[in-house]
Amino acid sequence: MTDDNIKLGWADLLKMGDEVKADDGPGSKQWQAAGSETQRVNELFMRALRENNGRVPGELEAVPGLIITTIGAKSGEKRAVPLAYQVVDGRLVIVASMAGANRNPPWFHNLVKNPEVLVEMNGESFKARALVTEGEDRTYLYNKVAEVLPAFKDYATRTSRVIPVVELQRLG
Repeated sequence: MTDDNIKLGWADLLKMGDEVKADDGPGSKQWQAAGSETQRVNELFMRALRENNGRVPGELEAVPGLIITTIGAKSGEKRAVPLAYQVVDGRLVIVASMAGANRNPPWFHNLVKNPEVLVEMNGESFKARALVTEGEDRTYLYNKVAEVLPAFKDYATRTSRVIPVVELQRLG
């Protein structure tokens, strides 16, 4: 793959954000039945991450991305999704923001039920245990992520829920 083959940018992320916040967004029956812009962009992101050792060429190259594969809480099927991540004090951290939606993303429910996940990051795959952080630790990690990725500051203002922060602890 070359940089010319990937056509993803900030506009794609903003469009996805609007879609995932809608009542018929991820996790709803309407969303699963219809297909979506989010699904299309997620597939392109995962392809780019896999073919470029964890980078998305173009204007999103500076956003650190990984792919997490969970086991569906209801279906038992493998579900892969690309996510932004940060390493905070040596801890690999992802945030279940869903762009500030009023509900948690489906992948979060999956890893709560089945905390052993597969992580693809920087051209490497490894198993990890997902640990949902709480209290002051969660707040500290969220604020550290938001310092580097300012969109997360905005996400927190869009919802009344406490946005979960998950540490991925490498197994083995």
